[in-house]
Amino acid sequence: MEPLKVTLDAEYSDQLRQEVFAVMSEAVQQVRENAIQAPEWIRGKTGVAQYLSVGTEAVTNMVKLGLPEHHTKASPNIIFFKKSEVDSFLLNDGLIK
Repeated sequence: MEPLKVTLDAEYSDQLRQEVFAVMSEAVQQVRENAIQAPEWIRGKTGVAQYLSVGTEAVTNMVKLGLPEHHTKASPNIIFFKKSEVDSFLLNDGLIK
């Protein structure tokens, strides 16, 4: 079976090119907006639990197994987790199957 071939006049070809460019530009803009809305840092074990759809006890166990937690001098009682480290921990240790 031969692939479908469509031949367009130059005017329609340019119009199609512009439409595709507009759709791609909108998609790129949406990705940028989503990246801004999804911060890299997660606050507390509850935040990680929500991110992973698990209980806080599972997060506590992950910490015991080596999931890095971060603290600041200004707020030493608040735990922060980096999303990329959480993702890497899961992918490398296979805790969620």
